[in-house]
Amino acid sequence: MNSPAAEVPGTDRPAAAPAGAGTRRTLLTLVRREFWEHRALWIAPLATAVLLALCAIPPHVRVDLGDPEGGLGRYFDQQKVALFTLVQWGLSVPLYCLMIFLVSFYLLDCLYAERKDRSILFWKSLPVSDGLTVASKLLVALVIVPLGVFALALAAHLAFSLIWAARVALGNAPAVLSWDTLAWARLEIAMLLGLGLGVLWYAPFAAYLLLVSAWARRNAFLWAALPPVLAPLLERLAFGTRYLGHLIGYRMGGIWQTLALGHERILSHNMRLHSLGSLLGELNFRGAFTDIDLWLGVAVAAALVFAAARIRRYRDDT
Repeated sequence: MNSPAAEVPGTDRPAAAPAGAGTRRTLLTLVRREFWEHRALWIAPLATAVLLALCAIPPHVRVDLGDPEGGLGRYFDQQKVALFTLVQWGLSVPLYCLMIFLVSFYLLDCLYAERKDRSILFWKSLPVSDGLTVASKLLVALVIVPLGVFALALAAHLAFSLIWAARVALGNAPAVLSWDTLAWARLEIAMLLGLGLGVLWYAPFAAYLLLVSAWARRNAFLWAALPPVLAPLLERLAFGTRYLGHLIGYRMGGIWQTLALGHERILSHNMRLHSLGSLLGELNFRGAFTDIDLWLGVAVAAALVFAAARIRRYRDDT
């Protein structure tokens, strides 16, 4: 029986696949290419996550929270949950720092390297647009790698908790961590929201690195580093103002002030540990995600990415 969806009426040839399906397959191939050519993007975070999970088996650990049988059992249970969430957060920090380092160098190198090793000749011979190629690199840097690192941080903490629980059961570790599913889930959601917020806020920096990677003929790192350093200095010498310096400083971390993230969220006024699971309700995520500067930065990032795609189209170092 002939299927109308499989064949074009009046011909013997199958119907062409939808344009959207072809674009998705092409984008998937381009994403796979990035991980083939830049293996550090997944090997380094994976190795770091394994090492962090293995930190649960040190030779000797002693943590004294006091005597829970002295009428302070409820207090010490709360401190164990707080320490549990602090470990959960602490295991993710090295992974996110590594991610920032890897993604920054990846964005600065991805378009520059394909011209340097002449692989751009092969990729330009394929029916793949420059816009889709640049979009695939931005997708890897700002979506896939951050989500992958988030998943690795979650898995590392779960593995750490299981190893620690096994050691406690064997009497080889103190029972100073108390699992709390609600606190764990709330902190994971807070970290995921914070990760998304960071990706949006620093998108202009990512797009700037991508633009430099597409434009620079050599010494891409130098071309990326000089303008943010020299421009405020020249403005100060020529006009006596510091607008550019303040703008760059604000863009480096201004959103975290809107979010109200500070050390007082970890330690209370009496220096007792504060459960980080409560960050989901205490931090101003609504105000941060509706900040006009956040979305202006996203618009600037879109313009820079468009410029990078146009430069790649006409840049030919061969």
